[in-house]
Amino acid sequence: MISIWWVMAALLVPWLAASLWLRWLLRWDAPGAGRWALSLGYGYLLGLLGVALMLRLQGGLGWPLEPRLTLVLFAGLLLVGVLVLYWRYKRHPAAGGQRPPLSRWQWLAWLAVGGWLAMRLIDLGLEIWWQPLFPWDAWTTWGARARVWTELGSLAPFVSAQAWLNDPGGTAHTIEAWNYPATLSLVMAWPGLVSGGWDEILAKLPWMGAGVGLGLGFYGGARGWGASPLTALVFTWLLLSLPLLDTHIALAGYADLWLAYALGLAFMSFLLWLRDGDPRQGMLTLVLLLSCAAIKREGLVWALPFIPALLVTKLSRFGWLAVGLGVVGIGLGLWFTGGIDWDIPVLGRLQLSSELIQLPHIGVIKLTRESPWEPLLRHTFLYSQWHLLPYLIVLALFAAGVKFWRGGTAAWFQAGLLWTLTALAALYVLFFWTEAYLWAVKATSLNRVILHFVPAFTFWLLMVWLEWTQPPTAIGIPKGSPEGRNSPEG
Repeated sequence: MISIWWVMAALLVPWLAASLWLRWLLRWDAPGAGRWALSLGYGYLLGLLGVALMLRLQGGLGWPLEPRLTLVLFAGLLLVGVLVLYWRYKRHPAAGGQRPPLSRWQWLAWLAVGGWLAMRLIDLGLEIWWQPLFPWDAWTTWGARARVWTELGSLAPFVSAQAWLNDPGGTAHTIEAWNYPATLSLVMAWPGLVSGGWDEILAKLPWMGAGVGLGLGFYGGARGWGASPLTALVFTWLLLSLPLLDTHIALAGYADLWLAYALGLAFMSFLLWLRDGDPRQGMLTLVLLLSCAAIKREGLVWALPFIPALLVTKLSRFGWLAVGLGVVGIGLGLWFTGGIDWDIPVLGRLQLSSELIQLPHIGVIKLTRESPWEPLLRHTFLYSQWHLLPYLIVLALFAAGVKFWRGGTAAWFQAGLLWTLTALAALYVLFFWTEAYLWAVKATSLNRVILHFVPAFTFWLLMVWLEWTQPPTAIGIPKGSPEGRNSPEG
């Protein structure tokens, strides 16, 4: 029984330490809505990733995976964070903000929706506690390495099957996905290292925190964007009530929930950076995108839609024409020359041809041309795992297109629209132009890949909703500011 309290402390201390430092470094202790929710939502993700980084450093130095060093470090950061925050609040006692002006029925509705969410999260927590660690990727990849590292107390190497057969010392281990990032396996190993032994129930607890952290971060981001408490909570409910997302919380052990968590927060920080011009939000976006790559290999690819979304805020229409022509010219050049095949120092091999794409740290992607429309539409629009979200995205695309066509949209609005379109295009290329079409036909990873984008898509729905229903000053944009005037051309 004592071990469970140690595990809870091991999860809470990094969470609170990262949250307090975020409030200080990003000035989220200034007056404003949703600051604590935003800090706690971002803090859980960065705190647990910080734990994984510390364990990775210990293993890289050849040290045993000793949890006390990491706990002491984060406890020290927590203590300093408490002192700094206390000092700042003492100097500025009014920094906590004021209660939003809502009617009685709105507060009752807020409490009803909040109570529903609380009961749902408790239900998911009980599922985590009662259910065993299921097979599939949770057991064969992330949990397998976590158990080995927990029981050995060291970062034993995982290598390919051939290298394992050729290992003369017998110290290496192998699994099929031996080269996947180690981050989430270390997160899963953390409770066992603290409690003194492997326990698959305790190993799944970080996934419960990820669900709670995602909800807090989304709610805080929605309030910071200008949504009322009730609107922010309704959109948070829309996200956390999705059956497939709830399944990834209850059947803990997959990496897809964490990648969706990191990518969604990165998207929120990205838009806040473009709207408010705070470079610290830009740095936070970069950190979160690097976290995506540390969670799953495809996280590096999912960072690419941020590039055109950023460029649209910097280039004029002539610049976009030049970039478009340049991309077409490069594509035609690669087609007529047969592609490229480069060995890039440190990074690895880059190969582009009509048959395959090989990217550093990603691997080989074979190209094909298929049309899995039937299973794709069936899983997104007919089955219940996404409720009405696909229909809402279609409506939001139409509404955003109308708003853009009328002119006068802010640069951040254009960036959010282009990011969404680029993300949808990336999913199209993946399922229609690569061998991943089998994921749709066989219904294996189709919905799991879509899940990566769902928190960001839901925040974009909120952004479009507020753009249509509230004036610019209601969502935190001063009238006459460069962000409110709108055109990337100035």
